[in-house]
Amino acid sequence: MDHMMEFFDADELEEKYDIITKMQVQEELNDHVIDNFAASLDVVIDDGDLDKRIDDLKNCIRTKMKYESSRFR
Repeated sequence: MDHMMEFFDADELEEKYDIITKMQVQEELNDHVIDNFAASLDVVIDDGDLDKRIDDLKNCIRTKMKYESSRFR
């Protein structure tokens, strides 16, 4: 399955984070993909260096994971 569709179909944020990490290692991420992933998460990743944008996206997911998991405690 295409990584982008795998990301959109993932139910858990941990899965989404793992997909981004896998795509980063395989150098499959670009600005267009980051924009689509960010839109699906209802966040905006500022333009700039690709590596910084990837880190920003991963940080947004980690933050969402932190707050969404603590919400149910």
